[in-house]
Amino acid sequence: MVGPPFAKLRVLSLAEGTTKMNSPDLHTEHGKPPTITSFRVLVARLMWVMLGPLTLLLIAMGIVSGGHGWTTGLDIFFAIVVLLMIAGRWIEQQSGEGTTFQGDAESTGHCKRYTVGLLAAAGAVWVTANVLGNHLLG
Repeated sequence: MVGPPFAKLRVLSLAEGTTKMNSPDLHTEHGKPPTITSFRVLVARLMWVMLGPLTLLLIAMGIVSGGHGWTTGLDIFFAIVVLLMIAGRWIEQQSGEGTTFQGDAESTGHCKRYTVGLLAAAGAVWVTANVLGNHLLG
């Protein structure tokens, strides 16, 4: 086997995701995935799917390169972005128009799992960025 073992799994999951997206049992009763009809819900989805993760990456890079302590403006901004991502997911879920990445209708369980996973991942990224910026590279 050439390459890391997870590379093959990723290809398989993408191939399976494609067939799942086209499966009629994942769509609403009209045969179409739910559509976003509200600008508020669109902004909320963009926040938790695209803008939030990109902003967290840029802030983490700033924390690593800055190395000015554990409670700087960037650290506070990092926490605010995490809260906005959670709020975006919750707003989308409450609207009834929320979907998962696979096109499934979103449930409260999806929102809770996202929140727990995001808090764990963001916490790990924040601690790692501060350790690198303040102690190892600073």
